[in-house]
Amino acid sequence: MILMISANATCFCILFFGFNCADGLGLVNPKTLLVFSATGAVLYSIVLANSLIICNLALIVSGMENSSGYTAILKACVLIRGRTATTLSLALHVNLALAAIEALFQYRIVRALHLSESPFSSIVFEGIFIANLYAILLILDTIIGCIFYRSCKSTTSSIEFEAEQIYQIEFEGKDANVISKWKTLETLP
Repeated sequence: MILMISANATCFCILFFGFNCADGLGLVNPKTLLVFSATGAVLYSIVLANSLIICNLALIVSGMENSSGYTAILKACVLIRGRTATTLSLALHVNLALAAIEALFQYRIVRALHLSESPFSSIVFEGIFIANLYAILLILDTIIGCIFYRSCKSTTSSIEFEAEQIYQIEFEGKDANVISKWKTLETLP
């Protein structure tokens, strides 16, 4: 949560100073203002999406590895390195579905409660159903995140294992301990 707030604050600060510097330099006219606004919206969306993905993956890392705080956030940053497009495509569909359910709640429940005179009618059961849909999507998002975490961990551990073998091959003749370690690694399946 702190990461999301700090990402929002940082992005707003950068946009604020950027717009003020452009205004101070006299670069602001109606056409450039549109370009600055579009660039700011894209920058803000990218920063917010990446911080959302890092926070969600940090929650999964903290649950799977029993770590917490900044270590989970750092591990999440390391895990998504080079896989940003994949994580964005995974998060896009779930977030669109969550936004659709929120809009459905606003349209069916909140609007109906404002229009009806009796607040406790069949709307309550529909609200419970919509809340269950939202909860199911959150669970699916967590499952997708866990599967992505496991795929990242398996890829990372195989790369580390290959790097360890290369390191041990290079120093094979210099140290007897390295040779014995290499032979034990060769016997592993």
